[in-house]
Amino acid sequence: MSTMQDWRCKHTSLVFACRIIRDRFGGEAVDKVAEQHMHNVREAFRRKVAEGAPNDLNALAEHMLAPSETHTMEVIRRDERVFEVKVTRCAHAEIFAEMNAWDVGLKFMCAGDDAMIEGFNPQIELDRPKIMMRGDDCCHFIYRLKG
Repeated sequence: MSTMQDWRCKHTSLVFACRIIRDRFGGEAVDKVAEQHMHNVREAFRRKVAEGAPNDLNALAEHMLAPSETHTMEVIRRDERVFEVKVTRCAHAEIFAEMNAWDVGLKFMCAGDDAMIEGFNPQIELDRPKIMMRGDDCCHFIYRLKG
C-alpha cells in the first residue's frame, strides 16, 4: 500500500512527464500514453481473475471498502445487484488540484476505474454521475450487474 507521500511523488512525476510530452509532442501523445496505461490496468485485473481472484460484486465491494489513506467513502447501497458509494474525500483529486492538473488526473486515475472494471468483470457496469476530478463535490460510483 502506498503512503500519501508516495502518491504525491508519483502524481507529481506523472504531471511533470505529461506536461513535457504535451509541450514537445502534443496532447495526442499524452492520450496515447494514457491509453496504454488503461490497457495495462485492464490486463492486470484480468490476470488476477485468471489466477483465481474472486470477481463478483461482493469482492468488488470488499476491495473498494478496504481501509485507505486516500479515500473516505459512504455506502449508499449494497445488495446482490448493486454496489453504490459516494467518495467524499479523494486524496488523488486533492493532489492533482494542487498542481492544476485535473486533466492528467482524469486520464490516468479516473479512467482507471473503467479499465479496472472491464478487466475485473465485464458483467458489471459502472456509472459515475459525479467525479471530483471534474469539480463535483464527490465521486459517485454505481456498480450494477448487467441483465
